[in-house]
This record gives sequence, structure tokens and C-alpha cells, in this order.
Amino acid sequence: MRANRTYESASSAFENVSSALVRAAFFLVLFSTPATSQEIALKFSLSSPLLFGTADAVKDSTAPRQSYDAWGARKNFAVATAEVAGINGFVWSYNEFIRGGNFTTISPRSWIENIGHGFEWDDNHFNNNNFAHPYHGSLYYAGARSNGFSYWESAPFAIMGSFLWECCGEIHNMAINDWINTGIGGIAIGEMLYRVTNTIIDNQATGSSRVLRETAVFLLNPLRGLNRLVSGRASKVGPNPPDRSPIGGLSTRLMVGSRTVGEGRLLTNNQTNVFFETDFRYGNPLDSASLRPFDSFWLGLQLNFGEEGKGALGRLNIKGNLYSTDLKRTESVTNRFSIVQNFDYWNNRAFEFGGQSFGARFISGRRLSDDAQLQLSAEPLVILLGAVNSEYAFLAEVPNQEREREYDYGPGAGVRVGGNLTIKGTRVVEAAYWLNWIHTLNGGDGDHLVHIAALRVGVPISGTFGLAADWMLFLRNSFFTDFTNVTQRVPQFRAYAMFNVR
Repeated sequence: MRANRTYESASSAFENVSSALVRAAFFLVLFSTPATSQEIALKFSLSSPLLFGTADAVKDSTAPRQSYDAWGARKNFAVATAEVAGINGFVWSYNEFIRGGNFTTISPRSWIENIGHGFEWDDNHFNNNNFAHPYHGSLYYAGARSNGFSYWESAPFAIMGSFLWECCGEIHNMAINDWINTGIGGIAIGEMLYRVTNTIIDNQATGSSRVLRETAVFLLNPLRGLNRLVSGRASKVGPNPPDRSPIGGLSTRLMVGSRTVGEGRLLTNNQTNVFFETDFRYGNPLDSASLRPFDSFWLGLQLNFGEEGKGALGRLNIKGNLYSTDLKRTESVTNRFSIVQNFDYWNNRAFEFGGQSFGARFISGRRLSDDAQLQLSAEPLVILLGAVNSEYAFLAEVPNQEREREYDYGPGAGVRVGGNLTIKGTRVVEAAYWLNWIHTLNGGDGDHLVHIAALRVGVPISGTFGLAADWMLFLRNSFFTDFTNVTQRVPQFRAYAMFNVR
């Protein structure tokens, strides 16, 4: 989707608003009170058996196997499709009637021309293409997921919703980067949000606790919250399904402190700012019962403050298991193999890097003692579409280019290795190394090798509170076909307080 400068400003505002919503939802998740014995004040139901099914909280064992999901949402293709179309209609209406956009004068002729022309690349800002679009895609996904469809059944809704917008939601030619980022990235964000909201919903809660929980669900996953409200499930009191508790439990770590970033060397042209980070681990990748997509996933979200010209959202990483199987399982050693989906977004004043990738992950857990465990992993991966900042990105072949794009696009491959030492439930030492190769298809012709290395040490102080420090290095070696090669080195040091919430 190639937008004008006004649209770029709107997308930047959208990122800031989205970041605020994510922060609000996480605080509601982490600090919401447990269910009380008070009666729920909201006693209404707008459910329609034709559109939304019943508001039963748990699937009846005698009901048709594919009729309802574990939360009582009826599988309804018509409603899911209508919600996907409604999302596109809402965005189009906003751009056309409120913003007065110059790219919304669509017609059957523009649709035919777009499809006939085929895909090209666009010149939007990094945050717009690599975060706002995937978030938009997560709404398509939620339209299906919150209407009873599984991960695999919901994925086509995100991909097709994105395609319909690209071909028919605006007069600009279709952008291949938008289709991939919105569709594939939307699946990753959408399933992550669905699983997170599973842990918030409590069908047994009443009173203010119930209102807080349902509000948090709406903030974090608007379509799911809306569907629960309209169907009556938001106020229906009953038992919770097994899906509410992830296999292997939850682990949430909050971090706040200082972050110093240098150029070349840590003490060269450095800048120090405050950051906030959430490390959320859903399920256990070593658990043999973790079999379905995103039964186990990791979410890393970092907010940076005081970086001029950048939004608050500085990093968003999602790694979710799609398929897992045991390779070895004994009392002291567990080895598992998984196919994983990765969503990566890094956006700060020093560098931009992100994309959609899939990996073959080998993970090994070794029990060292009753209190200590060592975990190691290795993951070769295929990068479906990667993006990285580049000095010659302005050479990108973009028809009717309106601005100079600051990053290159292309597919690639890589490997990620890492490990951590856990003592009494606290990860005291963690190390990771990522090697990513991106071949430029649109930008300054060439190849990029992106290295990311990190080392973290944490010290428990009292209860759930501790102190930690980490070091990270971003190293980009860019080999250009027609220009001098470039090396970019960005070291980072952080010192912070950490709170293990669960």
C-alpha cells in the first residue's frame, strides 16, 4: 500500500496509539483482581443462533465436533467474512470521508487495473510497513479466530483480507511487501493476541473483575472483545475451558531501566534513555503436550522513551511453535524439534530490522539439579521477507515514489542459537546469537548480513524482584553491487530492575 505523506503521519500516530493500547492491556492482564463473589451487573444477551451461535462457555461433548470452539464461539464463515469486509470498509470510509485521502476513489475499473498490473513495492516508512500493516492483518485473523476457527482455518482470512485491500481498497497498485507483512505478520500477532486474551478471560468472574477482564480483552483484541459482547459470552457466567491455562504455565517478566546505545563503540556518540520491556512466555516448548500452533510462544515487547523521531514501540518479537515432537525424553534430558513462526520488529534511532520467517528449531533441556536447568536451542530459518536499514535504499524501484525509503527489502535465510540457565525459576544467565542474510530485491542491489548477539545476567534480590544488566550488539555487513560496502556497528548496554510477575 503506497500512501501519501499525510497517510504516513497518520500511520505514525496509529503506532503510538497501538503501543498505548498494548501497554494498557498488559497492565490490566498483570494486575487485574481475581474473580469475586459479586453478581455481574451486566445481565444481557444479544446473541443470535443464526449469526453467533449460543453463549455457552464450554463446548458440549454431544455437539458436532466442528460447531464451537472451547470458548463457546460458533464457527461461522459468514460472520467471519463479514467482519473482514467490515474492517476494510471501515478503513476505506475513514480515509475517504474523514481524512479525504487521495487514494480511495476506487471503482470496478480500478480493481481490474490493479489485478491486471500485478504486484510492486512501495515506499512507506518502516513502522508503517512492518508494524501497522501486520497489526491490521491481526484484525482480519481475529475476525475468524474469534468466530470459532482454528489457527490454520483463520490464517487464510488474514491473507485474503490483505489481498482484498491491496487490490480493491485503494487506487494504488498492489504492494507485495504489504500483502506478505499484513497476511503473515497478522497471523503471528493475531494468534499471540488470541492466546494472551485466553489467559485474561475468566468465565467464572463477576462484578468489577469481570468488567476489567472483558475490557482488557477488548483493548488487546478488539474483534474478540466485540464478538464476546454481542454474543453475550462477555457476561455469561460458567466454567472455564482447559484452553484458559496454557500447557506448561505462564512466565511474565517486567523490566524498567536505562538503555545506552552507541555508534561503533558504546562510548561514541551514545545516547541514554529509559525503556520498559515485557518478556512473556506462554507454555513450555519442552512439554510433550505442547502440540498445536502457539501452544508455546515467546513475546518480547520493548518501549523506548525519548528517542526523537521514533515511536515508543522499539521492539516486538514473537516466536510461536507450529508443530512439535519429542526427539528424546528421559528424567534428566528432553530434546524436541519444532517448526516455528517468527515475527521480528526492531525500530530505533540506530537501526531498523525485521521481517517474517519460519524456522526448524532444535531445543534441549537438561536438568542439572532440583533447582537448576540448562536450556539450549538452534534454529535454521527461512526469511520469507526481511527488511533492514540501508544507505542506498532510496534507489528502490517504486513507481511514483513520494519519499526516500530508508530500508531494503528481500528474502533470505539465517540461523539462531541461544541458551539460558534457570535457577529456582529465574533465568539468571541468557545468551543468544542471530545471523540473518537478506538478499535485496528492492533497494540498493546487494546482500546484507545482520548479526545480533546478546548476553544477559540477572540477580534475584527478594521474592519476585531482581536486578539485571545486558549487552547487545547489532552488526550489519552490507555488500552492494554498485557501491562501496558498508559496516554498521551498534552496541547497546542496559541496566534495569526486573519483576517476575508469574
